[in-house]
Amino acid sequence: MISRRNFLKIAGLTSVALGAGYTSGKLTGNSKSINYSVYGFIPADEKVMTNIVSAFKNKIKSNTEAVVISDSKFGEIINRLDLKSRKENFSNSGSITYRIKRLERQVDSDIIISDGNNSIYSLDDFNSRLINIRSDIKNRKADYFFTAEYSEIDFLSSIFKSNKKEVVIENEKGLVDRISLESNYKNILIDGSQGKTGLKIENGFVKVHSSTCRHGICRHTTASGVGNIIACAPNKVLVKIELA
Repeated sequence: MISRRNFLKIAGLTSVALGAGYTSGKLTGNSKSINYSVYGFIPADEKVMTNIVSAFKNKIKSNTEAVVISDSKFGEIINRLDLKSRKENFSNSGSITYRIKRLERQVDSDIIISDGNNSIYSLDDFNSRLINIRSDIKNRKADYFFTAEYSEIDFLSSIFKSNKKEVVIENEKGLVDRISLESNYKNILIDGSQGKTGLKIENGFVKVHSSTCRHGICRHTTASGVGNIIACAPNKVLVKIELA
């Protein structure tokens, strides 16, 4: 099974291309926003996909018509599964987005869940259905990167939400700063567990220009769209694009 550190290393490259989001707020306990995500590396197996979508829908309990972003036939499968699940008596009404993209190379399969308070949940936080899915794909190679995201914002929050983007910077201690994406900064230094991560914001793009981690995968990604993320797992730094 892929380690959480290696998962983030690879996801740091893949999720930016997909626009996969790390969101803010918890599925329970936050009055302003509710967010929940399941994402992972999965094999080209319709049964596995069916089980993941089913577990996700039973967690969020929403019948909202989903947005599916896909570059493969699995997008049609997700649409069919989501339509079938709407026969359930779910009462929540937040937005649902699925994304699936074929990987350029196979990696170990695994799934991870997250929300704003927990960028990566430990296995202890998984429900029994997701634990069973992880066991089923153990020691199998993944062909796709998959995300399922649920987001719900209360009425007052939606009124005052602007269309402007901001860069949200976090490290292992929590929120570091929120900076307008319209700003230009050549060198923002972020403290991490292994040293400093250097960030540049310029012309609506965010890029890591320097890092102390060994592989430096985060230096090969940029972010500009809402939901994009740059992750440096060794230094425990996350950079996200959100609406202000």
